[in-house]
Amino acid sequence: MANVYKVKGTGLNSTKKYVSEKHPNLYNNWINSLPDNSKKMYNGTVNTTEWYDVEHAYYYPMKKIAEMFFNNNEQKAAYEIGEFSAEFALKGVYKVYLMIATPQNLMKAAKRIIAKYYDPVTVEIDDIEKKSLILSTTKIHRSSMLDYRTIGWCVRALELAHCNNVKYEKIESRYPNMFSVKLSWS
Repeated sequence: MANVYKVKGTGLNSTKKYVSEKHPNLYNNWINSLPDNSKKMYNGTVNTTEWYDVEHAYYYPMKKIAEMFFNNNEQKAAYEIGEFSAEFALKGVYKVYLMIATPQNLMKAAKRIIAKYYDPVTVEIDDIEKKSLILSTTKIHRSSMLDYRTIGWCVRALELAHCNNVKYEKIESRYPNMFSVKLSWS
């Protein structure tokens, strides 16, 4: 039996805030375009400690964002939402990580943060070097959109930690049912 993946309400808030700040004139159109289950989640107040089904909480809303604002480019939409989510988190509740962390320690903290956002999830960090590492996490949806949301989050987190020339490369994972990304910086 396949896992039912869930996302914490905090993630819904960052998605909601992304659309309201980046596309305020089309926010209501976006909400109204969502399937009923997603619309119910996004229309009211989101409980940040509640767990929500990833399909309706992330997949459909991000797919609509890609359709409406990124000419159906799901990868680019998810990546940008991930960047926005990193700003939202790391300039807010998790800002202490930016003050004390080396890039490697920030990504180790990202491992804990990712584990707080998704359930069930496994996150591994391997091949830690001075200017690179490999992050692997559970592939929580058949679409790669959620992978790119995580990648965008990690890239922006490293930029906020004053890493320059941050790059990513999706690579073959050494773990089953996971995606891996090599992150590097100068």
